[in-house]
Amino acid sequence: MLSAYIMPHAPIARPEVGKGREKEIQATLDSYRKASKMIAEDAPETIVVISPHSIVYSDAFYIAAGNRWKGDLAQFGAPDVALDYENDTELAKEVIQLCKEKGIPTVYDERGSVRPDHGSVVPLAFINEVYKNFKILRISPSFLSDATLVEMGSIIERAAAHLGRKITFLASGDLSHRLKEDGPYGFAKEGPVFDKKVTEAMKECDFKAFQSFDAGFLECAAECGLPGFIMMSGALENYKVESEFLSYEGPFGVGYAVCAFKIHDHYIRLAKKSLEYYIKNGKKLVLTAEEKLELPDAMNNSKAGCFVSLKKHGDLRGCIGTIYPTQSSIAEEIINMAIQAGTRDPRFYPVKESELADLVYDVDVLYTPEPATKEQLDVKKYGVIVSANMKRGLLLPNLEGVDTVDYQLAIACQKAGIRSGEDYEIERFLVERHE
Repeated sequence: MLSAYIMPHAPIARPEVGKGREKEIQATLDSYRKASKMIAEDAPETIVVISPHSIVYSDAFYIAAGNRWKGDLAQFGAPDVALDYENDTELAKEVIQLCKEKGIPTVYDERGSVRPDHGSVVPLAFINEVYKNFKILRISPSFLSDATLVEMGSIIERAAAHLGRKITFLASGDLSHRLKEDGPYGFAKEGPVFDKKVTEAMKECDFKAFQSFDAGFLECAAECGLPGFIMMSGALENYKVESEFLSYEGPFGVGYAVCAFKIHDHYIRLAKKSLEYYIKNGKKLVLTAEEKLELPDAMNNSKAGCFVSLKKHGDLRGCIGTIYPTQSSIAEEIINMAIQAGTRDPRFYPVKESELADLVYDVDVLYTPEPATKEQLDVKKYGVIVSANMKRGLLLPNLEGVDTVDYQLAIACQKAGIRSGEDYEIERFLVERHE
């Protein structure tokens, strides 16, 4: 996951609709365009759009199906504001599978790919001005509990990690619609209070504050974006997040806020910190109690095998890992494997201090392997382990140039020393990739 954004979806922001009135929200226009340039710099493969103006169910998350999505602003008199993007069906199906495992209901059909949805069109139209090379995944929030919204956001992030997909999370939503007497819903005192609390939460990355409102207050405030913001918070829970609050205004009686969230992956940060500490001090990094508290719970309380890979100027500089956990936590596993990758990969000489600034880190956390047949493999999603007698070889998923299962198995067998024609057993495993 590369970044996350909160953007409003005011059709009037588009000059084709506003016909001059869009200049009354110039700060919002400037923020749309700044955020769009930031997204273009990140170059996500997929933008996940959470829109409350597609199909919404009270008890399930709607996910738009179909190979493509076409949207426009014809309903607002601007049919020329038209978009046409490929849907990321692979990511959608991975999200659905993880939802099934967690018992979270989803509806996956094509109606949402043909119905108008200005919640998606407006922010994407600004992004489309500077960046077009991405797929989309459009998901509607539901009226399920805040805890379920958070879990859904986490599932989206985890699904992307399973596939090695570089995503940007876009929570489309306006704030209160009751800021002025002449606004669309009139004035309510809860409106300005809501907008102040929510924008402060954006600035401080205080995502728990998104869940602090009772239903009666929210009904009076007449907001539409909060469930998507809560889903976004779930997608960010494994990351250290910094916000860049770009703007807030509400001259038409509706609150428009634009905020960018830049993320720093805890897994990558720990691998980098571990190797640099070892190279500079000659001893293993020991995390303080305060440093542990900064990490996601899963890193402190769960065990898993992991691989740490190092690249320098695009070339592999070291890669070592474990199939099964050898340490007391994922955090400790990463610390150990980062040191091993930098100093004990037999294919390379140990990393020198002068090289540290040039290193790029990848961390792959491995799920428990399970027996599989060749037909059950997927080179993008699953890594493989092949075994014959005492020989064993492993290959991570989603590697550049490894496009077929046959080639994946051939490389794994070569690494294991398994000869052509020799019988072997296959295991597959999921990976959460951090890069």
